[in-house]
Amino acid sequence: MDGDTTPTLTYLYGPPAVGKLTIATPLAEMTGHRLFHNHLSVNAVRPIFDLGSAPFNAVIERLRIDVCATAMAAGRSLIFTNSSAWGGDDGRARFESFASRMVAAVEDGGGRAMLVQLVGEPDELVERVVSDARRGHHKLTDPDRLREILSTFDAAPLPGTALTIDTASLTPEAAAARIAAQLRVW
Repeated sequence: MDGDTTPTLTYLYGPPAVGKLTIATPLAEMTGHRLFHNHLSVNAVRPIFDLGSAPFNAVIERLRIDVCATAMAAGRSLIFTNSSAWGGDDGRARFESFASRMVAAVEDGGGRAMLVQLVGEPDELVERVVSDARRGHHKLTDPDRLREILSTFDAAPLPGTALTIDTASLTPEAAAARIAAQLRVW
């Protein structure tokens, strides 16, 4: 799939523990697209700025947008994962604004962006959040904190979302195959 003439950003988003990286990994294998998951940038910036601080957020957003736009300009397709559960009173508005700026930067770089929403039942997400695999990427592993996040989470899809997948109903490989099939016809 990486031989497509137009480079593509496949933007997987959803709440913590929904399976973004778990699905993105086989998707990258199926498509040959590079994987730029959320915690690559978080873990690069966290030693320098406090998580969630204004400087941290500013650097993370610029880094993510620049990497994706530069990849598109270089003809490289990417898979990007991002939590849609942003904190603060204006969390949803900031998430939507970021996604919109990401799509615009990708398009300005000569690419296209396919938004894929991943959803799951809160009880299942709470069960998943304690997984040892999450610790290796310094992800959220506290069930109480996840419940707190989900209590105010706006799960509405972003405008322009091409596909919504319930991760409880498919294996990660089946979800990845569904996304890959959508990429072929999209």
